[in-house]
Amino acid sequence: MRNKIYTLVGLVLATLMMTSCLKDDDNDDNGSSFRDTAITGFTLGQLKVKRDTLTKSGKDSTFYAKYEAKNLRFYIDQAQGLVYNVDSLPYGTDVAHVLATITTKNSGTVTILSQQGDKQTYFSPNDSIDFTSPRSFRIYSNARDTYRDYKISVNVHKQKGNVFSWVSMQGNSNFGAFTAMKAVSTKDKIFVFGTDGTQTKGYVTAQNDGNHWALLSQSFSAHAYQSVLVKENKLFILDSGRILSSTDGNAWTQVGTNTNLKQLVAASSSELFALTTAGSLVRSQDNGATWNVETLDDNASLLPVSNINYALLSNNDADDMSRVLLVGTTASGNKTVTWTRLSYKNRPTADDTWNYVENAATKFLLPAYRHLTVVNYDGAALAMGVDNSGKFGSMLLSRDAGIVWNSDKDFSYPLNAQPANTFTATVDADAYIWMISGSKVWRGRLNRVGWKLNQERAAE
Repeated sequence: MRNKIYTLVGLVLATLMMTSCLKDDDNDDNGSSFRDTAITGFTLGQLKVKRDTLTKSGKDSTFYAKYEAKNLRFYIDQAQGLVYNVDSLPYGTDVAHVLATITTKNSGTVTILSQQGDKQTYFSPNDSIDFTSPRSFRIYSNARDTYRDYKISVNVHKQKGNVFSWVSMQGNSNFGAFTAMKAVSTKDKIFVFGTDGTQTKGYVTAQNDGNHWALLSQSFSAHAYQSVLVKENKLFILDSGRILSSTDGNAWTQVGTNTNLKQLVAASSSELFALTTAGSLVRSQDNGATWNVETLDDNASLLPVSNINYALLSNNDADDMSRVLLVGTTASGNKTVTWTRLSYKNRPTADDTWNYVENAATKFLLPAYRHLTVVNYDGAALAMGVDNSGKFGSMLLSRDAGIVWNSDKDFSYPLNAQPANTFTATVDADAYIWMISGSKVWRGRLNRVGWKLNQERAAE
């Protein structure tokens, strides 16, 4: 019985302490209570978005489309008195005439503070509000003896989502000496490896730089640049039968030897893939120490022999599964072929077959671009290169693992960019495409891809 009494007393004391803490947290530095002066919800009504279009005669025109914004999430920072949306509204949204709904704790009274002076007006969900700049709201308790101010921001994208924004970086004259080159990226660095016909050299810049490139300390054989790959932010290269790896491009460690290998061609999170001098496709599950012949669903004569590129595509059905897309030109040099295979991060011993991708519709095939470059971008395989006329070929996207390749009006090369004797591209960790043509360097990103990345990171 005595123990029960002690337990009951302890619970009462704990309850009193919790109540005291809540009262303390509900007061600001001036002793004002927030318990009945809090915004608990903020939603928008239907908005109008200005859209661009073309008239029947081909002239530029605009119209306003309706946009349902009720599901747009607004975050409420009670500590700082801020209400805002992380996912910005579309470019062109009219936020000068906004209908909003505000819910408060215990039905507190809401007023809007004037943008000039201290004048207040009662908030009504039926009145239009100008949110072209942040607005201050005041929440009064039912007793009108305490209040709290909030600043509400309705964020709108300042750029069109379907525009590729390119920036011209400082050129690198050293790249002009290359007869061929290949760019790759790790977590925070961009590398360009190239050959002058006698040896392969490499240069590196920080991802947040791009104007200053440092020469790597080690050079390689003339064709080694073709084999540069990145696996889990580590560089790999095949140099005269030696498989080397590095984390910074300067210090290299030999991880294997195989004189039967011709070129490293692809990498997943758990595997390396290579072509042999005999024309077979092989795989390593131990970072290049040992290699095993892969299974193909078609003739090995259809494997690419030059202009080889790959893209590692994520798979929405399973987090540990990705798709390796391998492309390149055949021995004849006038046809581009595509192969694909699944790869498993947490099941590195899992076997899978390489599938040859066929498409009878010629108009949807990947052309045999010179300097063909394929990267993973916007959840698709993106192909770039130079066409038979010597101009940049259309950027082509495949969203079905290489079966169909289509152009997309949202994807464009930098304005005034011209093809040179060499071309390459890579994508960094912030979804910027780095494009190098001769000695010139550009960095660009599709606006909506950048927005999506920022939203995903904010949600982590």
